[in-house]
Amino acid sequence: MLPTTGGSMDADRRHIADRNSLTRIRTMEAALEESHLVGRENIKSDIIKLMLNQASPTFQVISVWGMGGLGKTTLIKDIYQSQELSGTFEKRACVTVMRPFMLEKLLASIVMQLDAEPAEKGVAGLLGTTKRALPLMNLGELTEELARHLDTKRCLIVLDDISCNVEWDLIIRRLPKMENASRIIVTTREEIVARHCSAANQQNIYQLEVLQDEHARMLFAKKIFRETVYLEEQYPELVEQANMILKKCDGLPLAIVTIGGFLANQPKTVLEWRKLNEHISAELEMNPELEIIIAVLNKSYDGLPYHLKSCFLYMAIFPEDYKASRRRLVRRWTAEGYSREGRGKSAEEIADNYFMELISRSMILPYQQSIHSRKGIDSCQVHDLIREIGISKSTEGNLVFRLEKDCSLNGQGKIRHLSISSNWEGDQVEFESIVDMSRIRSLTVFGKWRPFFISDKMRLLRVLDLEGTSGVLDHHLEYIGKLLHIRYLSLRGCKDIYHLPDSLGNLRQLQTLDITGTCIIGLPQTIVKLSKLQNICGGAIEDNEDDNLEIETCQKDLPKVMRNRLCAMTCSSMAFCVACCNLSL
Repeated sequence: MLPTTGGSMDADRRHIADRNSLTRIRTMEAALEESHLVGRENIKSDIIKLMLNQASPTFQVISVWGMGGLGKTTLIKDIYQSQELSGTFEKRACVTVMRPFMLEKLLASIVMQLDAEPAEKGVAGLLGTTKRALPLMNLGELTEELARHLDTKRCLIVLDDISCNVEWDLIIRRLPKMENASRIIVTTREEIVARHCSAANQQNIYQLEVLQDEHARMLFAKKIFRETVYLEEQYPELVEQANMILKKCDGLPLAIVTIGGFLANQPKTVLEWRKLNEHISAELEMNPELEIIIAVLNKSYDGLPYHLKSCFLYMAIFPEDYKASRRRLVRRWTAEGYSREGRGKSAEEIADNYFMELISRSMILPYQQSIHSRKGIDSCQVHDLIREIGISKSTEGNLVFRLEKDCSLNGQGKIRHLSISSNWEGDQVEFESIVDMSRIRSLTVFGKWRPFFISDKMRLLRVLDLEGTSGVLDHHLEYIGKLLHIRYLSLRGCKDIYHLPDSLGNLRQLQTLDITGTCIIGLPQTIVKLSKLQNICGGAIEDNEDDNLEIETCQKDLPKVMRNRLCAMTCSSMAFCVACCNLSL
C-alpha cells in the first residue's frame, strides 16, 4: 500500500500522476459526453430496476465489465444522475480508482461525498477528485467515518475502473456492514474481477459489448452533424467512406465519438473523409484529437502480465478480421514455449488458460464457430483498434513482421515471427534481402505458397503453419527433416499434399502434426521416432473443430507397448491406423 505522506519529491510525483490520470479521464469523459447512451438503453434500464429492488435481503454489488472505450464510465455516470434514482439513496459517492492505487485517498473521497449536503452533490467524484481537502486520516479513522454513514443509511457507491481482485479486497474490507438496501456499482475491464466483486450475486454481472452497426452509425452521424442524420438519404456520397471508418471503429463508442468529433470540424466531403481513411493508423498515433483512443486502449495492454503480453502480441501474425482457432493458438503458444507444465497441468492446459484469460480481459474477442463445441469458444478475433496496438508493439520489438503489399522494410532483419500475407507479390531476391532466415522462430503463410519461403537455413524454426495455404506440393517439404527444432507443423487444408517425407522422423521435438484436409492416408514409418508427439489431427475439415483426432485420444485404448508399433497393412503407426479407422479415411 502506498503511503499518503512523504518527501516533497514523492509528493510531486504523486501530484503529476494524479494530474495525468485525471486528464485522461476528463478527456475520455468529454469524448463520450454526447453519446447519450446510444444502444445502451436496455442495460441501463436493467441496472436501475435492480437498484430499486427492495426485496433483496442484503446489499447488492453490481459489476459492469468490458474492454476500454466501451463507455462503462459513461453508463454509470448516466445511471448515477438518473431521475429514476432521485431520492432513492440517502447518501452517495462516486469515485474512479486512480493509478497508482492509493487506498487512503480513495476512501477519503468516499467519506467526503457521503458527508456532503444534498445541494453539494455532483458527479465530480466520478473523476476521483474532491472539491475541498479532507483532513488527513489514517485507515482506522477513515473506516470509522465510513461506518458512521453506511451502517444506517441507504447508500449508493460507485467504484469506477477497478483493475484487479486485490484492489476490491482492500476497498471492501474498509467498508463496514452496509444497510440492506444499499448498492455498490463496480466497473472493470476484466471478467474475472467482475465475478470476484459480485461473487455473492453472479446474476448482477453485466458485460458491455461493442455497438451494433445500426447504433454505431446513428452515434457517428449524430456526433458529426450534431443532430439525427440519415447518411444514405442526406449524404449518399459519404456512405462508402463512413462505412470504412465505422469498420475500423468496430462498434467502439470511444472511437466513434472521437473520430466523429474530429470530422465535425472538417469539411464534410468525400476527399476529406478518404484522406482520414487512408492514413487512419498514423492519425490515431499523431493527431492530438484522436490519440486518446490509443491511450485508453493501451492501458489494457499495459495491465497485462508478461506472459499474456507475449500471447497477445503473437496475434499480430494474423490478418485483419481473421478468426484464429483456439486449438491452433494454444498449440502454437505451447510450441513457442510461452507456457510450461506445472501444478498438475500440462503446458497445453496452461496455454488454454491464457487464451481464456485474454478473453476475460477483452484483449481478444470470443467467436463461437459451432454450437456443438465441447469448449464453447472455438476461436477468437481481435478488435481492429486493439490489433493496431498489437501490430505497433510487436513491430517495435522486432517480434512479428507481416510481409505484405506496401509494407515498410526498415529494420526487419532480426524478426522472430514471419507472417506472409496473401497480397505480397515480391520475388525471391526481395524476400532474401528482407528476411534473415537464420533467426526466424515461426513461419505462417496466408495465400499462395512459393518454394523459397522455406530453407534449411531456418535452424531455429519452431512453428511452420501452412494452414489454408494453396500450392504446397510434396516436394516442397524436402527441407522439413533439417529443421530439427520444429514443434508445430500444420498442413491443414493443403489439398495437394499426398505424402510426408521419411525425414519427418528427424523432428524429435515435434508436438503437433495437423494434416487435416490433405490427401495423406498414411504416415511414414519414421513417425515412431517422435517421442514428444502429443497431437495428430487428420481427416476431413469439418465445421466442428472438436472432430479433430488427437493422438492421446486414439492411443488411450492401446496397450502401452503397442502405441508406437507399426500397422502391417499401412506401415503407419498403430495410433494413426486407429485414427484413420475412426475418421473413415
